Amino acid sequence: MSFNFRSVFCAPCFALVLSGCLAFAGFAEDRAVAAVGPELVQRIEPMDLEGVESRVAYVLRRYYENAFGGAVNWDTIESIRFEGTLRLPQGAVLSFVAFKKKPDYCKIVLFGAGGVRVVMAYDGVDAWQLNTAESAQPVAMPPVEALNFIRDAATGGHLLYPTQPEKRIELLGTRRVGEETCYDLRVTLMNGQQVTYAINMQSYAERQQIVVNAGTGETEVTTHARTAEVDGLLIPTESTMTVDGEFAHEVRLRRVAVNLGLMPWMFSRPSGAYIPGSVPPPAPELEGEGIWQGLQSDSEVLREGAESFGLEPGPFESPGATRFPGLDAETKESILDDIGKL
Repeated sequence: MSFNFRSVFCAPCFALVLSGCLAFAGFAEDRAVAAVGPELVQRIEPMDLEGVESRVAYVLRRYYENAFGGAVNWDTIESIRFEGTLRLPQGAVLSFVAFKKKPDYCKIVLFGAGGVRVVMAYDGVDAWQLNTAESAQPVAMPPVEALNFIRDAATGGHLLYPTQPEKRIELLGTRRVGEETCYDLRVTLMNGQQVTYAINMQSYAERQQIVVNAGTGETEVTTHARTAEVDGLLIPTESTMTVDGEFAHEVRLRRVAVNLGLMPWMFSRPSGAYIPGSVPPPAPELEGEGIWQGLQSDSEVLREGAESFGLEPGPFESPGATRFPGLDAETKESILDDIGKL
């Protein structure tokens, strides 16, 4: 189960995490939004293999046990928080924090210079984005970018819910990814988008993921170099993305924590650049006096035992820190401009 900084997190990719032609986008946009809605997943078991082709079921059964701790453990997981760094081709390293909540809520916050934040999010219906260097108001994500982002928003990935209507999972065979032999599983979603997963034949951990960008038609390959277990979940902690063979970005996770008490409204457009777990903003749209009770701050959660992968301190350990080491003001501005175009 990976976190894809593809469309920012997922620039070319954060349109990603931060992501096929335009004609396809016009047809598929509404169906993509409804691909894995709360009403549908409530009626389907995420690991139900009844009726699934036997060879596919064999791989998925072991993948569910090894990557998710099985159905019992997965049922205890409601949300996941990721903190880490994003390394860009020009060498800049930016900090980010990202949140996912079942079934497909996703919010990614990228920290820029001078307190600038770039946010991309999906609340199950609305895909939106915000660049605080340009505006204080979130805007709708462009339709083609939304197709990519919504596809990558699903918590746990698309190998779950194998009996979802109009979804098809095929075992293409086996292939080598680096030094590892993997099963190759291709998932075709109800809107026609495809995701190919390489699953290690021994550990049953996700080793690689391949998608085609809905806007550009480019092939995006995310390969995982390291994996760690967090609350029974196998989480890739170091991943590299290439776009048509060229390096796009590297993601390194510093910490992962689960079940922080995230609420659906925290992913909605009125939440803007707010980071779940921090002091609530005085926004009239966020109603309910009791909603903050019992929700620890991010810094408290990190200090109290969230997994650490040995990287340098992150933005919550050094308030206000940004990660543009050694760059002059002009270069920093250029990076932010590039991010804003993703």
